[in-house]
Amino acid sequence: MTVLDLVPDLDTKEQRRRERELRRMEEASGPMEPELRYRVLMAVLKMETDFLDLADKKARFALMIMSVLNALALVLVVRGQALLAAPGTFGHAIRFIAGCYFAAMVFYIWQAIEALRPRGGRGRMAEELPEEISAADSMRVLFHADIARREREQYRALWALLRLDNVTTELSDQLHMVSRINVLKYRALGRLYQGVGVMTILLTLGLLTVIAGRGL
Repeated sequence: MTVLDLVPDLDTKEQRRRERELRRMEEASGPMEPELRYRVLMAVLKMETDFLDLADKKARFALMIMSVLNALALVLVVRGQALLAAPGTFGHAIRFIAGCYFAAMVFYIWQAIEALRPRGGRGRMAEELPEEISAADSMRVLFHADIARREREQYRALWALLRLDNVTTELSDQLHMVSRINVLKYRALGRLYQGVGVMTILLTLGLLTVIAGRGL
Protein backbone atom coordinates (compact mmCIF):
# COMPACT_ATOMS: atom_id res chain seq x y z
CA MET A 1 0.00 0.00 0.00
CA THR A 2 1.33 3.42 -0.98
CA VAL A 3 0.65 6.86 0.44
CA LEU A 4 -1.67 7.51 -2.50
CA ASP A 5 -3.93 4.59 -1.50
CA LEU A 6 -4.61 6.30 1.84
CA VAL A 7 -5.81 9.54 0.22
CA PRO A 8 -9.48 9.17 -0.87
CA ASP A 9 -11.22 10.65 -3.92
CA LEU A 10 -8.29 12.34 -5.57
CA ASP A 11 -8.99 13.55 -9.07
CA THR A 12 -6.67 12.45 -11.86
CA LYS A 13 -4.63 15.68 -12.07
CA GLU A 14 -4.09 15.84 -8.32
CA GLN A 15 -3.08 12.19 -8.24
CA ARG A 16 -0.54 12.69 -11.02
CA ARG A 17 0.85 15.75 -9.24
CA ARG A 18 1.27 13.74 -6.04
CA GLU A 19 2.96 10.93 -7.96
CA ARG A 20 5.41 13.37 -9.54
CA GLU A 21 6.20 14.86 -6.13
CA LEU A 22 6.79 11.40 -4.68
CA ARG A 23 9.08 10.47 -7.58
CA ARG A 24 11.07 13.68 -7.10
CA MET A 25 11.40 12.97 -3.38
CA GLU A 26 12.63 9.44 -4.10
CA GLU A 27 15.15 10.70 -6.66
CA ALA A 28 16.41 13.42 -4.28
CA SER A 29 16.89 10.99 -1.39
CA GLY A 30 18.53 8.23 -3.45
CA PRO A 31 21.97 7.97 -5.08
CA MET A 32 22.70 10.21 -8.06
CA GLU A 33 22.28 8.96 -11.59
CA PRO A 34 25.64 8.29 -13.34
CA GLU A 35 25.11 11.14 -15.83
CA LEU A 36 24.35 13.62 -13.03
CA ARG A 37 27.34 12.37 -11.02
CA TYR A 38 29.56 12.94 -14.06
CA ARG A 39 28.29 16.51 -14.54
CA VAL A 40 28.76 17.37 -10.87
CA LEU A 41 32.30 15.96 -10.82
CA MET A 42 33.23 17.88 -13.97
CA ALA A 43 31.84 21.14 -12.54
CA VAL A 44 33.71 20.78 -9.25
CA LEU A 45 36.90 19.68 -11.03
CA LYS A 46 36.73 22.79 -13.23
CA MET A 47 36.30 24.94 -10.13
CA GLU A 48 39.37 23.36 -8.50
CA THR A 49 41.50 23.79 -11.64
CA ASP A 50 40.40 27.45 -11.75
CA PHE A 51 41.71 27.75 -8.19
CA LEU A 52 45.01 26.25 -9.40
CA ASP A 53 45.28 28.87 -12.15
CA LEU A 54 44.42 31.64 -9.69
CA ALA A 55 47.13 30.46 -7.28
CA ASP A 56 49.72 30.54 -10.09
CA LYS A 57 48.69 34.08 -11.04
CA LYS A 58 48.91 35.21 -7.42
CA ALA A 59 52.38 33.64 -7.09
CA ARG A 60 53.60 35.43 -10.23
CA PHE A 61 52.21 38.73 -8.93
CA ALA A 62 54.04 38.22 -5.62
CA LEU A 63 57.26 37.58 -7.56
CA MET A 64 56.74 40.86 -9.43
CA ILE A 65 56.40 42.70 -6.10
CA MET A 66 59.54 40.96 -4.81
CA SER A 67 61.43 42.03 -7.95
CA VAL A 68 60.51 45.67 -7.27
CA LEU A 69 61.57 45.30 -3.62
CA ASN A 70 64.89 43.76 -4.68
CA ALA A 71 65.52 46.62 -7.12
CA LEU A 72 64.89 49.12 -4.32
CA ALA A 73 67.15 47.11 -2.02
CA LEU A 74 69.94 47.24 -4.62
CA VAL A 75 69.59 51.03 -4.86
CA LEU A 76 69.67 51.21 -1.07
CA VAL A 77 72.87 49.12 -0.93
CA VAL A 78 74.56 51.32 -3.55
CA ARG A 79 73.53 54.52 -1.77
CA GLY A 80 74.44 53.18 1.67
CA GLN A 81 77.64 51.41 0.63
CA ALA A 82 79.78 53.61 2.86
CA LEU A 83 77.54 52.84 5.83
CA LEU A 84 77.82 49.07 5.21
CA ALA A 85 81.56 49.21 5.80
CA ALA A 86 81.36 51.72 8.63
CA PRO A 87 81.93 50.71 12.27
CA GLY A 88 79.52 51.62 15.03
CA THR A 89 75.84 51.05 15.75
CA PHE A 90 74.44 52.08 12.37
CA GLY A 91 77.02 50.03 10.48
CA HIS A 92 76.18 46.90 12.48
CA ALA A 93 72.45 47.59 12.12
CA ILE A 94 72.52 47.98 8.33
CA ARG A 95 74.64 44.83 7.93
CA PHE A 96 72.25 42.88 10.15
CA ILE A 97 69.22 44.14 8.21
CA ALA A 98 70.91 43.36 4.87
CA GLY A 99 71.68 39.80 6.04
CA CYS A 100 68.10 39.27 7.23
CA TYR A 101 66.75 40.65 3.95
CA PHE A 102 68.93 38.31 1.87
CA ALA A 103 67.92 35.27 3.98
CA ALA A 104 64.23 36.22 3.72
CA MET A 105 64.52 36.71 -0.05
CA VAL A 106 66.04 33.25 -0.57
CA PHE A 107 63.49 31.55 1.70
CA TYR A 108 60.46 33.21 0.15
CA ILE A 109 61.65 32.66 -3.41
CA TRP A 110 61.69 28.99 -2.45
CA GLN A 111 58.06 29.37 -1.34
CA ALA A 112 57.28 30.82 -4.77
CA ILE A 113 58.87 27.75 -6.36
CA GLU A 114 56.75 25.54 -4.10
CA ALA A 115 53.61 27.43 -5.14
CA LEU A 116 54.38 27.22 -8.87
CA ARG A 117 56.01 23.82 -9.30
CA PRO A 118 53.97 21.06 -10.98
CA ARG A 119 52.58 18.33 -8.74
CA GLY A 120 50.57 15.16 -9.09
CA GLY A 121 52.76 12.92 -11.23
CA ARG A 122 55.14 11.66 -8.58
CA GLY A 123 54.61 8.00 -7.73
CA ARG A 124 52.15 7.31 -10.54
CA MET A 125 54.81 6.10 -12.97
CA ALA A 126 55.74 3.22 -10.67
CA GLU A 127 52.17 1.91 -10.44
CA GLU A 128 50.86 -0.77 -12.79
CA LEU A 129 48.14 0.36 -15.17
CA PRO A 130 44.89 -1.66 -15.24
CA GLU A 131 44.38 -3.53 -18.51
CA GLU A 132 40.92 -5.08 -18.09
CA ILE A 133 37.69 -3.18 -17.57
CA SER A 134 36.29 -3.65 -14.09
CA ALA A 135 33.00 -2.14 -12.91
CA ALA A 136 33.32 1.10 -10.89
CA ASP A 137 37.14 0.99 -10.98
CA SER A 138 39.40 3.74 -12.24
CA MET A 139 41.01 2.61 -15.49
CA ARG A 140 43.41 5.58 -15.46
CA VAL A 141 42.68 6.83 -18.95
CA LEU A 142 42.31 10.57 -18.21
CA PHE A 143 45.67 11.66 -16.72
CA HIS A 144 48.33 12.61 -19.30
CA ALA A 145 51.09 10.54 -17.65
CA ASP A 146 48.88 7.43 -17.73
CA ILE A 147 47.75 8.09 -21.31
CA ALA A 148 51.34 8.39 -22.57
CA ARG A 149 52.35 5.06 -20.98
CA ARG A 150 49.91 3.09 -23.12
CA GLU A 151 50.18 2.24 -26.78
CA ARG A 152 47.68 4.02 -28.99
CA GLU A 153 45.79 0.86 -29.97
CA GLN A 154 45.62 -0.33 -26.38
CA TYR A 155 44.30 3.07 -25.28
CA ARG A 156 41.63 3.05 -28.00
CA ALA A 157 40.59 -0.48 -27.08
CA LEU A 158 40.09 0.54 -23.45
CA TRP A 159 37.92 3.48 -24.45
CA ALA A 160 35.81 1.24 -26.69
CA LEU A 161 34.79 -0.82 -23.64
CA LEU A 162 34.88 1.89 -20.98
CA ARG A 163 31.89 2.31 -18.65
CA LEU A 164 30.58 5.59 -17.28
CA ASP A 165 31.25 4.47 -13.70
CA ASN A 166 34.92 3.93 -14.65
CA VAL A 167 35.10 7.56 -15.77
CA THR A 168 33.33 8.96 -12.70
CA THR A 169 35.57 6.93 -10.39
CA GLU A 170 38.68 8.31 -12.06
CA LEU A 171 37.25 11.83 -12.03
CA SER A 172 36.69 11.55 -8.28
CA ASP A 173 40.33 10.42 -7.90
CA GLN A 174 41.47 13.37 -10.01
CA LEU A 175 39.34 15.75 -7.96
CA HIS A 176 40.87 14.45 -4.74
CA MET A 177 44.39 14.88 -6.14
CA VAL A 178 43.74 18.41 -7.44
CA SER A 179 42.18 19.42 -4.11
CA ARG A 180 45.29 18.24 -2.24
CA ILE A 181 47.49 20.17 -4.68
CA ASN A 182 45.38 23.27 -4.06
CA VAL A 183 45.86 22.94 -0.30
CA LEU A 184 49.65 22.71 -0.71
CA LYS A 185 49.76 25.55 -3.26
CA TYR A 186 47.72 27.97 -1.17
CA ARG A 187 49.71 27.10 1.94
CA ALA A 188 52.94 28.02 0.11
CA LEU A 189 51.21 31.07 -1.38
CA GLY A 190 50.25 32.30 2.08
CA ARG A 191 53.88 32.03 3.21
CA LEU A 192 54.99 33.81 0.02
CA TYR A 193 52.77 36.83 0.65
CA GLN A 194 53.86 36.81 4.28
CA GLY A 195 57.40 37.04 2.92
CA VAL A 196 56.50 40.06 0.79
CA GLY A 197 55.39 41.78 4.00
CA VAL A 198 58.57 40.76 5.86
CA MET A 199 60.81 41.98 3.03
CA THR A 200 58.91 45.29 2.88
CA ILE A 201 59.42 45.82 6.62
CA LEU A 202 63.14 44.97 6.40
CA LEU A 203 63.58 47.28 3.42
CA THR A 204 61.85 50.11 5.29
CA LEU A 205 64.08 49.54 8.34
CA GLY A 206 67.14 49.57 6.09
CA LEU A 207 66.06 52.82 4.47
CA LEU A 208 65.44 54.47 7.84
CA THR A 209 68.82 53.23 9.10
CA VAL A 210 70.64 54.65 6.08
CA ILE A 211 68.86 58.00 6.48
CA ALA A 212 69.65 58.09 10.20
CA GLY A 213 73.28 57.07 9.59
CA ARG A 214 73.77 59.78 6.99
CA GLY A 215 72.22 62.36 9.29
CA LEU A 216 74.91 61.84 11.92
